Amino acid sequence: MSNFADLTHTLRAENSRLKEENQDLHDEILDLRQVIHSLITLLQSLDTITPETSPKLLLNNILTAALKAVDSKDGSLMLVDEEKNELVFVHVIGSSKEKLLDYRLSAGEGIAGWVALNHTPMLVPDVRYEPLFTPQVDQVTGFQTISVISVPLIHKERVVGVIEVVNTTSGKPFEESDLDILLLVAHLATHAILRAEGKE
Repeated sequence: MSNFADLTHTLRAENSRLKEENQDLHDEILDLRQVIHSLITLLQSLDTITPETSPKLLLNNILTAALKAVDSKDGSLMLVDEEKNELVFVHVIGSSKEKLLDYRLSAGEGIAGWVALNHTPMLVPDVRYEPLFTPQVDQVTGFQTISVISVPLIHKERVVGVIEVVNTTSGKPFEESDLDILLLVAHLATHAILRAEGKE
């Protein structure tokens, strides 16, 4: 009888584990579909971009695609002001929108400034352990940054801007797979911006 009870318990536990795995796979598939949809939408928009395209609409489409692809609600697109050697927040989505729009970072300042200066993307799972993180922007906005991905927009060795996404909606830190996705978004975004400027 004991053996039968043990077998029943084992089967129930295995059934429960399989159900959890199935749910995890289902969630991963949904996330993947969202990523693909975001990238396809951005890719399709490239064909319709001209110098007459609304800059505001273009920037919104780019940043929206980036946020959807990595499950975030807060992010910004910064462009390089080459005359002043600064990064300018030209489009912001999320709770800090009003305070961050047109805010400027000097070359090398913070994570985004370092990314622009070094032409190198950065994934920060927890900003508490990242020396490059400066709380100045959080102090200005009242926002609490936990996890960050910052990627440069590069064209022919020249950084034209930076896309930065902050915190996932789930509260989990960003992962390497999120960085890979955002790098692809940044590549498409760079072409979109240059095409809108008539430089491509």
